[in-house]
Amino acid sequence: FFATSIANLVALYFGCLTHLLITFDVYSQSSQSSYYCRTRTFFTYTPLSVSTSLVVAACADRYTSSSSNVRLRSFSQIKMSRKIVCGIFLIQCFIWGQQFVRFSQQLDGINCFPATPFCVSFNNFSLLMFYSILPIIFVFALGWMTIRHVCHQHTRCPSNLKDRQLTIEL
Repeated sequence: FFATSIANLVALYFGCLTHLLITFDVYSQSSQSSYYCRTRTFFTYTPLSVSTSLVVAACADRYTSSSSNVRLRSFSQIKMSRKIVCGIFLIQCFIWGQQFVRFSQQLDGINCFPATPFCVSFNNFSLLMFYSILPIIFVFALGWMTIRHVCHQHTRCPSNLKDRQLTIEL
């Protein structure tokens, strides 16, 4: 969740703050270059997708930590979490890296859009899939499986008197 907060902060900084500065003429539009346009767009879309992917990873962590399978629980470690956060960041950078090639600044100096209709469709499809649809499906599925793990843990191993005493001592 900490990494998600950082990703959202970057998205807000590059996405919202720069648009507000341009809208209220605090930032000069003539100084915007095509490279700045592409960079701003990249740093808006990538952190948004990273943040939703990290929420999915947090749900997967909850699923693995609630499992009775020792091998599955071994994935719920800080070392593994760091690797997953780095992997998610790299995958999302690869997915959204196309914006450095396909985006261009419009003549008005404010707007930055994909250069061709195919790029518009690809960008819209990527945003729909990696920010909206897939994370919701994965969070729902992992949440449901986590609830099933927790509910079935009590029926798998009957507790005995010694287990109850250890629980009370804790």
